[in-house]
Amino acid sequence: MLIKNTSISIKYNKIDNLKRKFFHNEDLMREFFNEASVLPIPDDAPPEIPRIIIKSFNEHSQLNISPIASTLQISYNDGFERDWKSCKRYIRQKMGVVFSLLNVLTNNVYEYIGVVAEVLLDEHMNNGAQILAQNLLKNSDLSVYDLNIKYTFIKNDNTFVNIMLQNARLFQNNINTDIAGDLSPANQVSESISAIIDINDRYGYNTCIDYKSDSSQLEHILDEMAVVMNNKLKGLLEKGEY
Repeated sequence: MLIKNTSISIKYNKIDNLKRKFFHNEDLMREFFNEASVLPIPDDAPPEIPRIIIKSFNEHSQLNISPIASTLQISYNDGFERDWKSCKRYIRQKMGVVFSLLNVLTNNVYEYIGVVAEVLLDEHMNNGAQILAQNLLKNSDLSVYDLNIKYTFIKNDNTFVNIMLQNARLFQNNINTDIAGDLSPANQVSESISAIIDINDRYGYNTCIDYKSDSSQLEHILDEMAVVMNNKLKGLLEKGEY
């Protein structure tokens, strides 16, 4: 299994005067992050547009902050991409700093928190669509070209566990999708299976009138992500069982 990237999202009520409040607290980020880029975006611009972008020292991660949400995007190398424990440790470290800032701005009250991980199941490097069709649809029709299947489960009465399985075609380097024929079978190196795992406590937000999340929810989500990667994903792929 190859862990390609993760994204941690935090949704909160609108923070007024975000830039000014950030300037008063930006020293909280200096342990692991470079100086922030504050974008010249007017205050009356749509609130979902990030106003502040901050990269970690080694630029493996980037934090985008808007008045209503923040997202930490992370890519991995140096062996992290094969070890969820190392990824989890990295996320904890960086998000500890991120929450030290956001908790000041939000009083540690959030609408919901989520983690998305994209993984490549590279133990399967051929016939990804056929494997999915045979194992999950019980369909041996070899004419299936592409296939994606999404499952959604509820955990702990507040958490969505979304898993999307799909075949992933890998091509030679320097492929140009704007050139006719570049995505021909001759240029395809392999056909694996990818999984996008999206775990969040939005189910609680959607269904409970007074629902509030907080920074401690991240640890529960990371633990559930480990369960999916280490145990559930294999059973789901091979038998359609969770």
